[in-house]
Amino acid sequence: MIPVEKARQLIRDFSIATTPALSLNQIFEQYNIIYDEMDYGNTNYMGSLIRAEGKTIILVNTDIKNAGRINFTKAHELGHFSLNHKGEQFECSRTDLMDSTRKPLEIEANQFAKEFLLPEQMIKPISISAPFDFDTIKVISNEFMVSKLVAVFRILEFHLGNYAIIGSKDGIIVHHRISKSLVGKIKFSKSGDSLHNNSFAKQCLISNFRMTGYESIDPNTWVTRNKSGSAFTLKEYSRADKSFGSVLTLLKVDFL
Repeated sequence: MIPVEKARQLIRDFSIATTPALSLNQIFEQYNIIYDEMDYGNTNYMGSLIRAEGKTIILVNTDIKNAGRINFTKAHELGHFSLNHKGEQFECSRTDLMDSTRKPLEIEANQFAKEFLLPEQMIKPISISAPFDFDTIKVISNEFMVSKLVAVFRILEFHLGNYAIIGSKDGIIVHHRISKSLVGKIKFSKSGDSLHNNSFAKQCLISNFRMTGYESIDPNTWVTRNKSGSAFTLKEYSRADKSFGSVLTLLKVDFL
């Protein structure tokens, strides 16, 4: 059974109607999964699924003090269990829980976690109707108990507008995603690239500058190639979390 279908089946089996993250511990108990969490002193290690001596154990690292990230790790390890991935132990790193991972079983576990925590039937209507901004991201993140990054990636899957998301840490891009409507049309800065000095994202990172909405920006600040053949304008909306050196950037394309 594919990951999305398995996640939906689990939601049906447990009659989950709101905030699936709240049901994770109940599911662990139902399947006799021993669950534990602790600080491991290694922020690259996220969690494990262990099968030993007839027992199933899920461990989660709480070094990263982010409840949404912890919930995604729990759901990811539950994905390994629910999808019956073969192996006595899965030790999952930060990279394994990112969409950029190339490991097939980790990809499946991420797909399961995403659909379980943010079910399409619940999130799609909101994504289509609500503005694509930080207020919407905050509402989804809080309501579904996931990180803002997971929330915005999921929203973008269903949003009908022309948007891109770029996440950076310490001035280097680490995440990027575009809406379906921009595929094959616009290419943006990618993972590993440095933030442009003229970007609002860079200003938010190095100063007390704070954005309250989208503002026009020179497309060359973010766009590396325009394959659409059409002229366009670009608007940026960035927010920084200086305690982590991270910036989340929303980009809006308006074709002329």
